Amino acid sequence: MNENPMVSVAIAQNKSVQNAVEEAIHLLGGIEKFVSPKDKVVIKPNLVFALPPFTGFTTDYPVIHAILQLCQQMMPGRLTIAEGSGGINTDIAFRSGGYPELAKQFGAKLVDLNESPTRKVVVPDGQAVKTLQVPKIILDCDVLINVPKLKLYKRIPGQRNWVSLAVKNLLGVLPRRGKYSSRKPKKMAVPVARDFWAPDGRFHHLEYKQWWSPHGEKRRIHGNLDQGLVDVHMVIKPTLNILDAFIVSDEVNMAQERVGEPFALNTILASEDPLALDCIATKIGGINPADILHLKHASERGIGKSDYDKIQLLGTPLATIIETWKMAMKSNKIS
Repeated sequence: MNENPMVSVAIAQNKSVQNAVEEAIHLLGGIEKFVSPKDKVVIKPNLVFALPPFTGFTTDYPVIHAILQLCQQMMPGRLTIAEGSGGINTDIAFRSGGYPELAKQFGAKLVDLNESPTRKVVVPDGQAVKTLQVPKIILDCDVLINVPKLKLYKRIPGQRNWVSLAVKNLLGVLPRRGKYSSRKPKKMAVPVARDFWAPDGRFHHLEYKQWWSPHGEKRRIHGNLDQGLVDVHMVIKPTLNILDAFIVSDEVNMAQERVGEPFALNTILASEDPLALDCIATKIGGINPADILHLKHASERGIGKSDYDKIQLLGTPLATIIETWKMAMKSNKIS
């Protein structure tokens, strides 16, 4: 028996979102490998703020449309799009991103995980927390499809690189959104970029203010975020992870100003293994996954594969995606 089987990461670059999603999932064995008739399917996008589509910061509705269309072919018992936004009321995030129309088209239900009924679960080998309150709809579903956005934050020398990908995206499953203040909170204070809180900012909303801090279960995880993200994956196991790398940005951090404009990478990555997916995705932006602490801890605690010798790449060569990224960085005049 092979104790260290290979895991696959599919890469599909195509100018059509629908074709890219279909190709990536086909490379992994097709949607029938993951969804069966009458399954309760939950799709978890990344909708942190009340942003319009195609900013490079949220999971864009065409990607979810393609996933819903594939799932619908399998005659599932229930389709749900679920999110617990950390930076805004989830209903506002859904509306800003075009999700109500999408849900109506496919007969899917929109669920705010910040307000959804929960059940207390024990975290095996919990490092940041020993228990978590997890929405019942997540614990009781048959299929959980994790759909993060490609967000790579490569810092200048001396600063810590950061990524928000498949492992990070499950933080939004936990209840309670963050709160804003005009004055700096005493604990866990994050400065918010002018693009969000200033009246003349690109993404201004009346709820945004100069300081943000997490609350609820999200706050508990933020107390030791790098280990806490791994704790979440100890109790929640996505069936499939599909990374939206179609329209992306060089910098979309809520705490810093935008640098370049969003650009078309036209890429979808998919894998059953969230860690393997993240380790491959970091390479697009020239980031070493070993330098990302939550990925390092995830590898040490065995939630997935990080050894490139154990990761099989399928579809579009990774080098092609890396070159597209580099060309976009050059055109945006980013060093």
